[in-house]
Amino acid sequence: MLVSRVLISVGCAVAALATMPAKAHIIIENMQGRAGYNELLTLVVPHGCGAAATTELRMKVPPEIKFIVPEKAAGWQVESIKIKSEKPVMREGRPVTEVVDEVVWKGNSLQTEELGLFRFMVGMPLDIGKVVYFKTILKCQNIEERWVDTYDNDAEYWRVWLKEKPAPFAVVVKPDRPQLGVDMQTLAKARKEMAAQPK
Repeated sequence: MLVSRVLISVGCAVAALATMPAKAHIIIENMQGRAGYNELLTLVVPHGCGAAATTELRMKVPPEIKFIVPEKAAGWQVESIKIKSEKPVMREGRPVTEVVDEVVWKGNSLQTEELGLFRFMVGMPLDIGKVVYFKTILKCQNIEERWVDTYDNDAEYWRVWLKEKPAPFAVVVKPDRPQLGVDMQTLAKARKEMAAQPK
């Protein structure tokens, strides 16, 4: 099963990291998201820039992501930076002409030995096995750390851990059930039947 293979691969990658020199990485918690789901993901930031505290995080939204809604982390201001989309997309029955390009958390500080959790909801793509990278920049006083390295081969995504500053990522996995507990066709049919009933 693909989900099992992904989890095993992630486990192996984490185990491999454990044998490397001590160095914390910025990651997406669980490093996976279910295909087609509105998935709640967490960016895990376990440090600042060396001894300097992090005062701002900038996370690039991958083009594969359908939408993103960030959570306001306690004590932080959150901003969604938008750009014009190449073509309008329909969302909740209306055309949307702008998409979120970056999410920025600022206005607080994260010390180098503190753990920061920054949550956001995204519309995951449908391509099972696709690796979606969330390139992230930490700003710390007058310096910054750029966690932006990626790897082109999705089948061997674990090789990104060999990079100097691997970008946080989520592997698209097959869900074990529809997100609403039923497929959309069945739900649409039930709504139609309900609407046809006499009132």
